[in-house]
Amino acid sequence: MKLHERLDIPLSVIDEAMADVILSDPDLPSSSIIRDSVLRLIASGGKRLRPMLVIIGGRFGRKTKESKLLRTAVLMEYLHMASLVHDDIIDGARMRRGEIALHRRTGVYTAALIADYMIARALEWTQTAYDEDSEDEQRLSHELAALASQLCLGEYRQMRCAFDFDITLRLYVAKTRQKTAMLMASCLKAGAEAAQADERTAELLYRIGDALGMAFQIQDDILDFVQSDEALGKPAGADLRNGNITLPVLLALQDPELGDAIRRLHPQSLQKEFDEVISAIAASPAIEKAMRIRDRYTEYAERLLRKLHHFPAHEDLTVMLHALSNRSA
Repeated sequence: MKLHERLDIPLSVIDEAMADVILSDPDLPSSSIIRDSVLRLIASGGKRLRPMLVIIGGRFGRKTKESKLLRTAVLMEYLHMASLVHDDIIDGARMRRGEIALHRRTGVYTAALIADYMIARALEWTQTAYDEDSEDEQRLSHELAALASQLCLGEYRQMRCAFDFDITLRLYVAKTRQKTAMLMASCLKAGAEAAQADERTAELLYRIGDALGMAFQIQDDILDFVQSDEALGKPAGADLRNGNITLPVLLALQDPELGDAIRRLHPQSLQKEFDEVISAIAASPAIEKAMRIRDRYTEYAERLLRKLHHFPAHEDLTVMLHALSNRSA
């Protein structure tokens, strides 16, 4: 059974609402490449983890208004999708979800503008998301604007640190929080607030989402080394090939011999050189060390979640926590 089915979350409803964001824009021509590209991105699918986090967060509230919760879920997914377009441009990715990456089809400048439009449209849409509650509207608009800023800063930080093998663990954590954990944390909190959860519950959900997001990204970092090209849908070690220094790389750098081999890599290194280093990292103790750090974030999230055990929805969030932080290697 798929995760959204276990959680009783209909993804088709989310996808329909996502399409409506574009189809309801009166300023966007029906023949626009922006319209067609965004609709194609939506149709390409995805796990819709961020919208699901919003909906689960809403189950911790006191009064759920489904339309408000759905709109919040869609807004968060738009920010995420736009960030993926930016990521693919920075990484020079060829594929995304089995299709040619947007910037390969439209050109880099057009793809960047489409991603910018998606963020702007999401922020604009907040005015209709909470039209009956100006205080909620202002808060969500502010939070979305701050999230968009953090995502951009995280992307810039990753680009600036390409092939910088001297970055610290602290910088890695900060980058991961900006690019992944903060958005997941905000999804849980925004869902709770949309359903009028009390402030303590909403803040606890934010902290849980932050820890979940960190565990999720670390697991992604691990899978990038230990899964096959077929399972990943891209070459194993793609992050390192793009100069992205992830947790397994940082930990592998602590080994003198392996660390020297890693430091010799650069953008013009041969494919064979990358292959050898990636295989060595996959077989090194760095993977198990990364798993232990991942598990610490998961355990922290579980400890926080126990404080919300009186909510029936804590079972749903437990399912999602385990599904996201312990995906099969």
